[in-house]
Amino acid sequence: MSLVEVGLLLCILGIVLAVFVPTFIRRVRVNKISEASELLHEMSSRASAYFATSWADGKRFCLPSGAGPTPAMPTVDPAVVDFAAEAQSGYESWEALGFQPDRPVRYSYSYAPDRHGCNLVGGGALRSVSFRAEGDLDGDGVRSMFERRATMSATGLEPDGALYVYRRVE
Repeated sequence: MSLVEVGLLLCILGIVLAVFVPTFIRRVRVNKISEASELLHEMSSRASAYFATSWADGKRFCLPSGAGPTPAMPTVDPAVVDFAAEAQSGYESWEALGFQPDRPVRYSYSYAPDRHGCNLVGGGALRSVSFRAEGDLDGDGVRSMFERRATMSATGLEPDGALYVYRRVE
């Protein structure tokens, strides 16, 4: 192989890397961020199902008390967390909702209804629930925050606007 061929090969390799590396890094960052929105959607779906359940004792429109943040601090590296472990804040509520991520998490999750118990619909005041994820993906102490909200009604938990994001990539 001649010197010109080696130079041409290195030039082509450099071009491929110049295109691939930034795209790869962007993909990794998007994958880290997508965890929060996916798990908040799952959490709100589980709370909606719980709220829509008619219990054997005739109670309806129920929600468990608030839970989280779980884990107490977000992590840079993904960590396996048992949300139903007694050491977790609000473990009974996580267990009642059936919320347990099936993969390691980087974000800290919270579930916060403004009221809990049963028969939460009626009385004139609108009741709401917020689902929050906070993360520190680069470990600098500055957190990003994702929040989804829902309003309680006789037809179920109604999504209240779009996903709110503060400092997506901190």
